Amino acid sequence: MNRHAFVILALFGLIALAGCAGTGRDSCDLLPGEAACARPWLSASMPGPQVAASQFFGDAGASDYERRFLALLAYNQLGAMDRANGTGPFGRNRRDVRNSGFQATYSKLQQLAGPVTRTHLPPANGGSGEGRFDGRWRVSRQTLYIDAAARPSSPKSFDFSGLQARSTEIVVRQAGEQPAEIEATCDGALAIRAAGAARTIAVGAAFRFRLSGEDDTVSLFPSDSLNRCTARVRSSLAPAGAPLTIRREEAADPSLASFDSRYERCPVPDSAGLDALERAFYASRWLSQTCALPIGEPRLLRKSRDGFNAKVEALMGAQLSDAAIDKGDPELPLDFSRAPRLKLIYLSSLEFKADFSGRIIERLIRHHAALGTKVRILVTDVLEREKDDAMLHRLAAEFPNVELQEYRWRADHGAPIDEQISQMHKTHHIKMLATLALDPARSRVIIGGRNIHDGFLFHSPIDLSRYPDLQQYGKTDGFSLNYYSNWSDFDIEFADRATVETLAAHLSTIWLRDADTNLARPFSIPVRGDGHPQGNARHFISVPYEDDHALEDYFVELVDAARHHIQIVNPYLNLTPSLTQAFDRALARGVKIDIVGRIDLKGDIGGRFLTALNKLFVEKYGDRINIREFKAPDVVLHSKIMMIDERLVAISSVNLNNRSFFHDSENGMMVLDPAFYVRMKPIYDDYLAHSNPVAANVTIPWAYRLLFDEAWVRQAF
Repeated sequence: MNRHAFVILALFGLIALAGCAGTGRDSCDLLPGEAACARPWLSASMPGPQVAASQFFGDAGASDYERRFLALLAYNQLGAMDRANGTGPFGRNRRDVRNSGFQATYSKLQQLAGPVTRTHLPPANGGSGEGRFDGRWRVSRQTLYIDAAARPSSPKSFDFSGLQARSTEIVVRQAGEQPAEIEATCDGALAIRAAGAARTIAVGAAFRFRLSGEDDTVSLFPSDSLNRCTARVRSSLAPAGAPLTIRREEAADPSLASFDSRYERCPVPDSAGLDALERAFYASRWLSQTCALPIGEPRLLRKSRDGFNAKVEALMGAQLSDAAIDKGDPELPLDFSRAPRLKLIYLSSLEFKADFSGRIIERLIRHHAALGTKVRILVTDVLEREKDDAMLHRLAAEFPNVELQEYRWRADHGAPIDEQISQMHKTHHIKMLATLALDPARSRVIIGGRNIHDGFLFHSPIDLSRYPDLQQYGKTDGFSLNYYSNWSDFDIEFADRATVETLAAHLSTIWLRDADTNLARPFSIPVRGDGHPQGNARHFISVPYEDDHALEDYFVELVDAARHHIQIVNPYLNLTPSLTQAFDRALARGVKIDIVGRIDLKGDIGGRFLTALNKLFVEKYGDRINIREFKAPDVVLHSKIMMIDERLVAISSVNLNNRSFFHDSENGMMVLDPAFYVRMKPIYDDYLAHSNPVAANVTIPWAYRLLFDEAWVRQAF
């Protein structure tokens, strides 16, 4: 038996422990969610038994990348086994589990996962450049929204992705209140699950199902041979029915599948010729990163209207005038005469609100969707309110080429109480708008801290009462999702073709993550370089609960590499224990640390708790760190910038709090370039000019002190 086959069989042993033994791939893949297959951890693992080893591991030239991915999968399998059995960090000694299968599988997984314990990955042999990964490892789940009351339109197509998937599910969800009946035939077999019952449909056989009310769902499980279904959606309003084609995306659009399969082989310079900051920047780690690329001349978006208009211009080809924005009319005329023709739009945000900002962006996306552009929208489910959902669901229902993912993290069965609670506050915090145009010169990508929310555009809530489908904000403080603050933030825009395509392909690893666990495929692997640094900017994506908190290790290493000066703009100052120690070490060796923050976070969700945590930071560091409070009138700081030794600049979504390093997915750009620091310095100075020194003597109620003594509570904020 060769080594690769043995590795796969060792991981198959985990299926039995997860309760899926003996069911066979067809039943687990076609009908996941039944009792026998509720959470098989192969959903974030290896391909099913019918997949040959060569299909996962690929050719020899790609084996280094796949070994890295396999280590990450094995590491997450170990966590699942510990949770399911209460072992390891959950209290029970693993040796007390009297099950030979458990012991053998656990031992093998430990061997495979061993590299994850190293902070840095050693470079592999072989050349640099791009690769394509086609192993089947994930559960794919996407939602097709049906609104029978939507106005009649031309035939539509919905593409489902089975790329890299060992099982595929299409959740057909009712977006409106009007009952709908769907009838279809497919060129391959599929299974249907509705109201707890399941049935299998043969190739070419006609079938139908009914969606009886709002949020009603039916799940379809296409077989590997299914590439196309021809359907018709009927209702009392449209008895003739509206045509709908359901297609396998990788068959319908192989170029997009190739784009989504991309990974990079990053040449690493010889560390002997690098200083500590350079070594930290160029090192490969379990954090998902791009290779180093030239920073070029990105646009710096300091002002709120510049940030909003950059998104408008990327989609419409022109900006909105100040007068148009001042009127606050979300239905104002939009001129698409200069709009680029787009192939793909990615919009990833913590929130996409049904307000002026959201409605304008939704209308711009709607224009491109009507032209057939593929649109991928990713937001956080727990922060979307009824009107937000209605706007996005209506968009996806009218244009099935607009695919919507509403992120929600779910704890494993048997997970400890703190993980169960974290289901309510783990969020998708990756911020990116990427537009890939037919003319590559018109492609854009924007990253930073801003969400799609009027608080990033208007000083105070505007009157939208004449639009009942949109949010009318109130001024609140506490845990209300109707919160409103005017945030001061910062974004950066890239127009270079290679950078835009690289960052969008990087985001594809999140879009095509495992649906059960949110585990994402790593984007790069280090290879031996020629000794010379290549490029000065790297994009990162963090999923901390899946990559062993690699972002925290990275930030600790950067702080430890500082020799003279650290300058920070960040509103949340709730350091993890490891970052606290790194700050202490930096101060001990004489590094000057300056922070522009916002101590009083009234207006944010949970503002009183966040303010208390910031005061704890001031209490600890007020006499050793120059802490200043951003004091623009009635504006809450929201930017996330870190600069080290006038050489390295980080622009990201990352807050300096426990949440960013333990719970929330994040992204950002690291730039190692003194010239870019010179460009950023006036931005920092502007924040400095709008801030005042913070006194070290702060008052913190004793109840907050007791509350934050609990580590899991601090991690929630």
